[in-house]
Amino acid sequence: MLRLVEIAGDRHLETLRNCGGFYDCPKDSQGRRLGPLVGYAGKYEGPNGKQLQWVGEVYANFAKAEVHPNVLRFFATCLSGRIYSQFRSIDVDVLCEAPIGGYALGTAIGIANDLQMIKAEKKITALATPTSREKSELVFGRHSVVAGQRYVIVEDVCNNFSTTEQLIQLIHSFGGEVIAIVCFLNRSTTIEDQFSSPILARSIPVISLVRRVIREWKQDDPEVAEDVASGNVVWKPKDDWDRLMRAMEENRE
Repeated sequence: MLRLVEIAGDRHLETLRNCGGFYDCPKDSQGRRLGPLVGYAGKYEGPNGKQLQWVGEVYANFAKAEVHPNVLRFFATCLSGRIYSQFRSIDVDVLCEAPIGGYALGTAIGIANDLQMIKAEKKITALATPTSREKSELVFGRHSVVAGQRYVIVEDVCNNFSTTEQLIQLIHSFGGEVIAIVCFLNRSTTIEDQFSSPILARSIPVISLVRRVIREWKQDDPEVAEDVASGNVVWKPKDDWDRLMRAMEENRE
């Protein structure tokens, strides 16, 4: 049986940490890193046009919470309260779960509130090659958008909102109305509680359970260049999660 993870009240990142899903690079008393940096999914254009990952010190792995029903139910309940305090006079028709981090959270919110749920999917349009990344587009395969209905997009972690904007465009193209974005963690350095959508030509609310700016650096930034050069980076955190957890455990005060 799955163990019941301790719920840390309104300290939601602490609850995620109790699930083994939160990494914060340990440091010594002088601020020197005792663990690796992490690579983020977002990329920027580096020298010669090469796409490079941003790097940072903090990573929220929401997948670790998804396997604990009591935690997922608690997060869904907390977010439900925030959704309905925002939309007292507007009905939410459908939750649209963003792939794939929004699937479990969106389903938990939907079940708790008897809301319809649909899932967007990623369709591979071009395989990765030695010189290019895999390409994909968002589609609705199993489900569909109904024109005139009001949709709330659900994600686990929001940062640059690029995927969010693609999903807004897709829903809008079928005649649906996106009225909000819901996520566990909004870690954006620029977007607070409103997202200005070029597609909609207006702003829509961003409803997050946790709002925490998580800094990220380009790889040649003096703050991180030495770690990058020495290989002190976990580029795919979820694939090497045990290493990150060991670094925190070994340097716990």
